[in-house]
Amino acid sequence: MGEVYEAYDMEVQGIGRGRGAIILMTDKGIRQVAALNGTDERLLQEKQFKDSIYEKGFCYIDRVVPNSDEELVTCDRYGNPFVCREYFQGRECSASNIRDLEKAVINLAQFHKAGRELYEDEGSREYDKMPGNLDRKLRELRRIRNFVSRRNKKNDFEIQYIRAFDYFYRQADRCLKLFEENFKCNEKWIGYCHGSYNYHSVMFCDGYIATTNFDRFHVGYQLVDLYQFMRKAMEKNRYDIEMARDILSAYSQIRHLDKEDYEFIYLMYSFPEKFWKISNRYMNSRKSYISPVLMEKLQKVIEDDQEKLKILSEINDTYGLHKLTN
Repeated sequence: MGEVYEAYDMEVQGIGRGRGAIILMTDKGIRQVAALNGTDERLLQEKQFKDSIYEKGFCYIDRVVPNSDEELVTCDRYGNPFVCREYFQGRECSASNIRDLEKAVINLAQFHKAGRELYEDEGSREYDKMPGNLDRKLRELRRIRNFVSRRNKKNDFEIQYIRAFDYFYRQADRCLKLFEENFKCNEKWIGYCHGSYNYHSVMFCDGYIATTNFDRFHVGYQLVDLYQFMRKAMEKNRYDIEMARDILSAYSQIRHLDKEDYEFIYLMYSFPEKFWKISNRYMNSRKSYISPVLMEKLQKVIEDDQEKLKILSEINDTYGLHKLTN
């Protein structure tokens, strides 16, 4: 890796390891070196996006650092491509600390504000996708169900999956129908999204919060980021409704949420996302051997469903969304 470090205008003073990457202490600050994940074209888009959002005042992000030849990708002696990014010294957001989660979701709202402004500056583009790709996910569930049903000799996972399928499919189908009946696209929520914003993406540093892991950034419906952040927090905290309220309240301090926005989050939350993820993972795995971990995840989704229904009921009562449940 030495030849990779030497390609950059920096003096390496210390080396450590991070999550799937090398962390360098240099005379130019902290740097992260990681294998290229994606295409050269996507990396260029990432650099342009981050440079632009930086100019909007959202500054503490892991911007791409070109090497001394102004190239974004540097190969080692074996031809393996690597990318260097700015990085930060701090601690990861705690998934169980409500103060951390509140600060993290305020940071998300500030990013969304800058991302909306950047989208407007670039000129409005027509956006007509179903938020969260729920229509596509429903089609995928049907296809996976048909695949499993046709298998003559089913393993334990497939037997359990088929038993649970109809229940979760009804949830997904009802959710999509409610979306089609009630969802109205609000232009103010169209802008740049992080794509995978969670506690792993947030670092608390000395006097500021840094945001990382923008691999899935895109133009989309920004409330999907908020829903995904809240869903992850709920899963890690035994579906604590008070925590959910605090997270939504903190976000609303920066970008106001009205009743229609709470309806959107409710509908997104009612979709069986974890069941769809397990289904997708199954389809991408070897059918001759199903990992016991996948079976454990399926059982946990089934066991947690009642807790999820409780929090949906609490959200419904708190924000007066009765038209969605009548």
